[in-house]
Amino acid sequence: MSADPTVVLDVDGTLVDTNYHHVLAWSRAFAAHDVTVPLWRVHRAIGMGGDRLVGEVAGDDVEERLGDEVRARWKDEFDAVIDEVRPLVGARELLAALKDRGVAVALASSANPEHAHHAFALLGVDEGAEDDGLVDTATSAEDAGESKPDPELVQAALDRLGQDLETGAACVVGDSVHDVRAAQRAGLPAYAVLTGGTSRAELLEAGAAGVYVDLDDLREHLEEWLPR
Repeated sequence: MSADPTVVLDVDGTLVDTNYHHVLAWSRAFAAHDVTVPLWRVHRAIGMGGDRLVGEVAGDDVEERLGDEVRARWKDEFDAVIDEVRPLVGARELLAALKDRGVAVALASSANPEHAHHAFALLGVDEGAEDDGLVDTATSAEDAGESKPDPELVQAALDRLGQDLETGAACVVGDSVHDVRAAQRAGLPAYAVLTGGTSRAELLEAGAAGVYVDLDDLREHLEEWLPR
């Protein structure tokens, strides 16, 4: 079992600037099935898995009647804009700073494997990429039976690292209340950035131990939150 300090990083909205692309894709998917959902409601659900999102924003009736069709259309809509996605400023620099301090780094994405690996490739950490060893492991939706805010994805990342929380310190970094709640349910502190569009007040109310403006701000204050 590893006793190295460990950071589990969310990907969408935290390291890669995808949240508003997802909002647009979901909105178009709902509209294609004549379901009207306000964009703000969709945005608030970004960060949880697609298996939960349809019912969360449109209700159980829509999930039962159209859930799979909406998710299939969302994938098509997101695929149409995925080439516009870019890493967030400071993503690679944060990963490098963590590795310089001997931290074990895991990426925990709720995205399907195809979209997750696209994001990993943008960060230069996908399998087969020239990755500089910045990431120790990465997980996607296929690695957990339940999506965020369930803690299973976070736990899967820790298990891959052989992290024993009895002997090693760990934390989660994300951008949404769903990341914060997943961390809490895994028994870990969560730190958040504002890059996903969720307010500081909401993140703190959800239980975040600290909130930073962006990845550069997070990196500049490593000593405040880095597990020891």
